[in-house]
Amino acid sequence: MHFTNLADVIREAIRETEAAFFTMDIGIKAGPAVTTSAHEPYVPPQADVTAILAFNGSIEGGVHLSAPFHSAVALAAAFSGEEISDFNGTAKDAIGELANIIAGAVKSRICDDQIQLTPPRVVVGRDHLVGITKRQASTKCYFKTDSGPFLVEVFFSH
Repeated sequence: MHFTNLADVIREAIRETEAAFFTMDIGIKAGPAVTTSAHEPYVPPQADVTAILAFNGSIEGGVHLSAPFHSAVALAAAFSGEEISDFNGTAKDAIGELANIIAGAVKSRICDDQIQLTPPRVVVGRDHLVGITKRQASTKCYFKTDSGPFLVEVFFSH
């Protein structure tokens, strides 16, 4: 399995998701990407909302979609097509499903039928940390919208 272009895979998954599922233009712009090796200490994303899906099968790892509250609410509202003013159950479901769609798009681009995705979990809390117990490589892609930033991270060991 080859992950050298994982940042491009993530960006394309975001572009595909934006084109197919967002009901209004929220102005998603790609920012920098950061890739770390499994030999570097893992630094989890710091955010107020993180949706997490795990990969099981031929690789171990997963996908994080992390954002501050205001960005998560705006993403959830744009994705669901509903008016959302705070991070409620509808917003949580929308962020989880958005992360699920992005993870599925990443999985399909990796072209590995042996990978299964777990259902998304959404962690909410100011400046929470999501950690992993193994050393894994990671690619984080940062994005900004008209309503604030978010990041998508794929972490894995192979």
